Amino acid sequence: MWTADWRWKTQASFPLLESGSTVIPVILDSDKTMLSTLSGDKSAWPVYHSIGNLSKAKRQSVKSNRLILIGLLLRCPNGPKTHTIQIAYQESMATMLRPLEEPAKSGIKVLCADSRTRHAYLQIASFLADYPEQYNITGVKYGWCPGCEIDPDDMPGFNRRPR
Repeated sequence: MWTADWRWKTQASFPLLESGSTVIPVILDSDKTMLSTLSGDKSAWPVYHSIGNLSKAKRQSVKSNRLILIGLLLRCPNGPKTHTIQIAYQESMATMLRPLEEPAKSGIKVLCADSRTRHAYLQIASFLADYPEQYNITGVKYGWCPGCEIDPDDMPGFNRRPR
């Protein structure tokens, strides 16, 4: 996402991109969080979003408010089977991201740093997640890689047990 090649390819994928328009990369982030230190069985997945065209200094600053909480997916401690959890996770993510559909298709007017108003299109650029979140969003079997087709038996030292 932070290369000129990615930016040019993404901009070229919008056929109606007029002069002065741009793409705003959206970064999603989710990581399981424990909600209770006493019982230890209450957990949730907070889902954050940010935009990818912030400067490095702004992105890394703790006080920048660069991450915005868009939802909190609760997890049942003694819940349903894994496949049902994956479907619920995917449906919840789809519901949370639905407000981005229209701005991604038709664009929005944004005020830029040079005080000019430009047409911008939102584009999901990355989803930052640990293995359990990748496993839920992609729907693969536990122990399988969500990004490739390597059999877990061919990965030396890989532990199949869920954490």
